[in-house]
Amino acid sequence: MYISFRERIKGYVGTIFLASIVIFSISLFMILYPLMADPDYYKNIILTEVNSKSGLSFDYKESTPTFFPFPGIELSQVTVSKNQDQLIRVQKVKIEIYHGVFIGKALQIRRIYLNTGKIELKREKNESFPLFAKLTEKKKENSVSNVSETPVEEKLLFSDIFGGLPKGLELKNIMIEFDDELYSRKIKFYIWESSVEIDKDLRSLDFSLYGKVNEDTFQIYTNASFLYDEMNFANLRVEGSAHFDEFRGSNLQDILVIFPNADCKNGKLTGVMPFYKRTNEVIASRADNVNIKDLAMKGKHTFGDAYISVLIEYNFKEKKISFSDISAEWKGKIKIFGSGYITFGEIPQIYFEGRSDYLEVNATLDIIKLWLDADLEKSILTRDMPDTGYVDRMHVNLDFNLRRVDIRGIFADEMSLALGYHKSLMKIKRLNLALYKGKLSSTGNVIFGTERKLTIMGKAENIALGEILFHQFGNSPITGTLETNFELNTEGFTEYELTDNLNINAAFKSKEGELLSYTNILKPISSIGNLISLKKLDFTRATPYKEIEVDMNYGSGKFQFSNFVLKADGIAGSGSGSITIDKKIDMGFTVALPGLAGKVLKLPIIYKGTYGTSTPYIDPVWLGSVYAGTILLAGPAGATVGGIAGSAMSDYVNRAVDNVTDTIGSGIKSFRNLFSNEDDTKNKTGK
Repeated sequence: MYISFRERIKGYVGTIFLASIVIFSISLFMILYPLMADPDYYKNIILTEVNSKSGLSFDYKESTPTFFPFPGIELSQVTVSKNQDQLIRVQKVKIEIYHGVFIGKALQIRRIYLNTGKIELKREKNESFPLFAKLTEKKKENSVSNVSETPVEEKLLFSDIFGGLPKGLELKNIMIEFDDELYSRKIKFYIWESSVEIDKDLRSLDFSLYGKVNEDTFQIYTNASFLYDEMNFANLRVEGSAHFDEFRGSNLQDILVIFPNADCKNGKLTGVMPFYKRTNEVIASRADNVNIKDLAMKGKHTFGDAYISVLIEYNFKEKKISFSDISAEWKGKIKIFGSGYITFGEIPQIYFEGRSDYLEVNATLDIIKLWLDADLEKSILTRDMPDTGYVDRMHVNLDFNLRRVDIRGIFADEMSLALGYHKSLMKIKRLNLALYKGKLSSTGNVIFGTERKLTIMGKAENIALGEILFHQFGNSPITGTLETNFELNTEGFTEYELTDNLNINAAFKSKEGELLSYTNILKPISSIGNLISLKKLDFTRATPYKEIEVDMNYGSGKFQFSNFVLKADGIAGSGSGSITIDKKIDMGFTVALPGLAGKVLKLPIIYKGTYGTSTPYIDPVWLGSVYAGTILLAGPAGATVGGIAGSAMSDYVNRAVDNVTDTIGSGIKSFRNLFSNEDDTKNKTGK
């Protein structure tokens, strides 16, 4: 029978394959036979090896040898301890070893698995961790210090540190119950899955953790490697990322406690933050559209829902933290961009520049106030940081060019701000605003120390007065173009103290506008003005003016006005008075009407009551005196004005003005006839 070459080859291959299986099975049986024949022996040497490397001991109920994919042992109902102190209870521990131990090589642990367990951790009121204290006690007792010895800096080598450790460690379904008596809270830290992988050839470590704190999930992935065996910062390379899903601030209490003004327990963090080190000197992290919301001041309501992106880089050689590509948006409140850096050299520098699409000052201040007055002594993580006198040495420069700024109801199209700080003195180098068709320019300083003082000086030009008042108060009782020079100063440590001690001196000038509504101080004399000026002057709706000048001083909750001068169409006015912060007004004005009569009659206007509610009125005592004068000039006028004298009721006065018109008119005409040859008939004809 003829057999083809192809069939012969197939037969050889089949025979070789079958023989290989037999040889492999026999070899594997011979290798694993010691483990199957005497599992307790290998179990004991495996546990002894683990104990010698880590100091861990295992108390268990059952043990079973495992064979695939690597030999080892599996323990059930295990308690892991160190120095006789319990660390963790788990349902299952699996330890894998390399095959080489069965052919005469030293036993090496390949991987350790811990599945479904529980760790109980406690922190006392005195900030101590009893479990950690016990674990470190033996090490302290065995440590020997010799002050006469000169310490020798030893190089850390990857092969020495990780050479004897297992290739990997895996945790699944591990619960850490943290009883924190310091902050009166209980935290459940649940590890769904975590692993550490060591590659001794590539000198790298892979770490992953997927879990949750209470109900807040997070994930961390990291690969760290060294270019050379020596472990130092220059050789280190890192790639990793952290993922958070509504991770609450209460989980970060140990660090956030240093901020006494902030209540972040309900704050939430959501987003991905990659981090890396790809060069010898720089390590970096990027926040990529991270969402932070529900922050709060102590005792106040939560606020904020911002999305933040920033690249943070630390240069080890330059001792410099850089912040680039900063963007933050809290919809309807803040949308800003910027960059900056912080250095830690002999002369520390802090510099930031910023721009905005829109910005609400109140919302910005709320965020800033959260992080003020940090107390590093409150946290065990920061209290031992060395005091380098950084604050006394640092130079701070801030430069902001902002658009669409809401300053507590005052809207600026543009705002340019430059600040410089050194040794308790902050200089306001530039505070310029473009607002309401005009501009404001100012400078100033803030003194920090035992007394905190603020001073700002500046001027404003071409401000549309009606628009700024409308945005501030919802109406515009005065229109015109405003100019002012001002000086503001105050002192205090809190917002309340700064407001309470505020003092402002200013000189205002307003041009080409109208007095409307409750600021129309000439409204009560409309009818009188008509008679005297020989032309229609209707002030019932508004008083047009050419120029108003007034000096103002604010202090102790009161606006004090002096040197008030009004220039209108043939009318001049002067006055003074005050308005309190609760809108109580007490002002007096004297108005000279046009023509010859204006030299004789000075109309006194009183504005007293509640600003914005009450209306100005003619001095009723003056009205009484006018009535007496008209008796001399034009004969009896009847009792028309009799009920007005002595009355301070503005509504009554306003209603009475029309009734007084004829009486006043008669008196003025009689007065004119003393100096005129024209008779009454001719005057009527001229009209």
